[in-house]
Amino acid sequence: MNRLLQFFLIMISSSLIVSCQQSGPDVNRDVKNASQSIRLERKAAPYLEQNYAHMRANQIADVSYQLIMNLDAQTESYKGEITIDFSLADNNLSPVTVDFNTGKVNAVTLNGAVVDFEYQQYFVQLAPDIFSQKKNTLRIEFEREYSKAGDGLHRYKDPETGNVYLYSNFEPYNANKMFPHFDQPNIKATYELTVFAPADWQVVSAQRETSITNDNGKKRWAFPVTPKIPSYIFPLHAGPYKVWEGKSGSIPLRVFARQEIAQYVQPQEWFTYTQQSFDFYNQYFEIEYPFGKYDQLIVPDFNSGAMENLGAVTFNEIFVGRGVKTRLERFRHANVISHELAHMWFGNLVTMDWWNGLWLNESFATYMSYLQMSKNSEFADDVWGLFYSRMKQWAYTEDQLVTTHAIELPVANTAEAFTNFDGITYGKGASVLKQLAYYVGEENFRKGVANYLKKFSYGNTELNDFMNEVALAGKLDLTGWTQEWLYLAGLNTIQVNFSCGDNQNVSPLSEFSVVQLAPQDHPTLRTQKIELGFYQADNSANQQTIYQTAVMPLVYSGEKTSLTIEKNMACPDFVYPNMNDMAYVKIALDKKSLSTVKQHLRYFDSSMRANLWQHLWDDVLDQRMALTDYVDLMEASLISDDPTDVFATGAKMKMVRDYFWQMRDSKNKFENELIQLEKITWRELNAAQAGSDIQKIWFDTYVQMAYTPAALNRLADYLTGKQKVKGLVYDQDRRWTTLVRLNTFQHKTALSLTEKEKKKDASDMGQQWLLVSDASRPDAKVKLTFFEKMIAKNQEYKLATSRLIMANLFPASQIEYREAYAGNILFNLPQLHESQDERFVSAYLGMLPRVCTAEGVRRLTTALNQHAPLSPVINRFLKIAVQEEQRCVNMKHLMLND
Repeated sequence: MNRLLQFFLIMISSSLIVSCQQSGPDVNRDVKNASQSIRLERKAAPYLEQNYAHMRANQIADVSYQLIMNLDAQTESYKGEITIDFSLADNNLSPVTVDFNTGKVNAVTLNGAVVDFEYQQYFVQLAPDIFSQKKNTLRIEFEREYSKAGDGLHRYKDPETGNVYLYSNFEPYNANKMFPHFDQPNIKATYELTVFAPADWQVVSAQRETSITNDNGKKRWAFPVTPKIPSYIFPLHAGPYKVWEGKSGSIPLRVFARQEIAQYVQPQEWFTYTQQSFDFYNQYFEIEYPFGKYDQLIVPDFNSGAMENLGAVTFNEIFVGRGVKTRLERFRHANVISHELAHMWFGNLVTMDWWNGLWLNESFATYMSYLQMSKNSEFADDVWGLFYSRMKQWAYTEDQLVTTHAIELPVANTAEAFTNFDGITYGKGASVLKQLAYYVGEENFRKGVANYLKKFSYGNTELNDFMNEVALAGKLDLTGWTQEWLYLAGLNTIQVNFSCGDNQNVSPLSEFSVVQLAPQDHPTLRTQKIELGFYQADNSANQQTIYQTAVMPLVYSGEKTSLTIEKNMACPDFVYPNMNDMAYVKIALDKKSLSTVKQHLRYFDSSMRANLWQHLWDDVLDQRMALTDYVDLMEASLISDDPTDVFATGAKMKMVRDYFWQMRDSKNKFENELIQLEKITWRELNAAQAGSDIQKIWFDTYVQMAYTPAALNRLADYLTGKQKVKGLVYDQDRRWTTLVRLNTFQHKTALSLTEKEKKKDASDMGQQWLLVSDASRPDAKVKLTFFEKMIAKNQEYKLATSRLIMANLFPASQIEYREAYAGNILFNLPQLHESQDERFVSAYLGMLPRVCTAEGVRRLTTALNQHAPLSPVINRFLKIAVQEEQRCVNMKHLMLND
């Protein structure tokens, strides 16, 4: 899965952490000798506990499902029938439970006989004494409402055409929201599916259908038996989807999308990126793709970026733009396609035993997707720079929060599976795997991965199974490495110390060392292999340049590691201790290097420049540089010659803007700083080449920086056509983002222009944009209306829409409304925790009041003390809010007292 949203904290018990030397699970489970002499009861809850799942994995084996689903476009619910064949362990004393969330059970038979059962809304329970034989056939007739929250079997009805589209989404514990199931990753099973659906629908599952026949006005779709797979990747998607067909070698490819957005889909782009990924993975893993066909479906209301359902991957409609994509947007698209395809081997062919292994599943797919793109894609030259700016920065941010955690953690139940689904799960894990490959050798790492996949195909594994194969291939003992990197939390910092004799400017380099630091709460010092880059500055009268003089490898560990210096090596003006970004570590530039950066920043190449801007931003967040100084440096040293660099700069500018808005009070308005940001973006927009990606990025950034009446009037003129940006395609989505900005500042034309756009774009996307535009208006009645709808027990909107509204209801610029609603936002947390799911609550927590005052810190701290026990999610968000509010206060203090 590739997630764009929802990242939570986990509550852990360190006593459950396992050593990498412990033996892994038996991936060929045989229950014939298993003892079930202890009766284990299951409490009624919407989640599955690990201890119960462990028992059930030994209680149940040899599972196969025959599923019949009856679907239509008119009703809000569906009916089905599931036949489950399984073997029961000898001497079993525990009830057998079949997971099924909030449906209706109409009939249950066991081995052909009607039997008594209990159904408590979360699982069907059968008493152990009704089982008289080892091999059993259980048949359940059921019905359930379609989901409106993007999990289970989700139903979407297009507001324009009335077309109905269905798709399944099961990770981690949502297969049981579609049909009765042993819903855990280590009870792998085969599936045989039959679907009755409207005649004009497509039906998609893990394999291509064997037959489609007429049946009483519907079509009967029959699918063959699948290989043994975990429950969370079994797919069922249906509806009048538009379909395109292609091939990758012998593998048939298809792309599906709603008819309503089909005109915007570029199928050849999908096929090209998929084919490139197949070419790489088939060779890298030494296993040809084992699942016969590969479908990709673009679906509405999706809660994440994509999901690796077996042979039928689902993607968010965000990957279908209504304008011409930039190169960076194409990169993101290709990257997610590659990520999901990597899961077909790592996750689907070989599966984690339990959800504590989720990080490895996601981190591996993340690292592989970047590695693949660096080898055989149009983006090869940009890949690792984007890895640094996207994945690593996300990881560094998460790792410096009070909620940081180890990569490998125990997961007590499925409710906690996504609690630590964050930048550490994806970004740090992937960064550490990149370092591991560099540490053991790229080919050794590849061989270890291939051996792992071959050895455990169609089975379940734990972390030590993977690490052992990499260690064997690299002929290294990775026990210590595994412990310090995967089981212990924290982000280290390194800084170089060097001396150059009596004259630091002209004497040769004489001493050089790397010093490693660790935060007080997480004092682990780690081992890494790095490359050191040495630079000289040329300050001649005619030209200022900075050039590289040497690159030297080093493995550092402990507090200090010295480097043997070549004789007469010139004293560097700048040293960068993480060339090629192989290490996962925070960089503290030495005093001389930092001085060189401030004088020569614009003369570094674009890749190094991006890194250095990030280090300077770190200085701002750590209160070593004033926010105003950072903006001044941007104004003086900004270079717009690389789209990736420009995009990262734009993202930083939005963060700077929000800090200034939060810092506003009766004494400090920060008008000049906000205008300065607007002027910088306007300058860069006008300097950009017409029609270029850089122009598009700067235009989008300018829309977000527009603040003065003149700038807002200019945006209104763009919408009406009075003014144009030469070479820029002003597509439908850009029109809406402009309208949101005008509404945010209640521009005099905002309402009339929004009404015109509403008539022009009546699509589902248009309706979502309309709600966002309305919610962003600084109007007391509007805010109250939307807020009351958000806290209502029975939600008016589907989850996807509610999340959009909450993300835009209190923009940073509307600090008066943030302050006014602060108490209500916090007051309603307990009842929302009771009535809504965690994805809704997470979006709601995004509205937590940030006002950059000491009073704001006190208010959030009080809320943390009151509400943290409600759930790990609420605890996490409140802890982060307190930390961020205090950081903002400290940054403001530095700036105003500098």
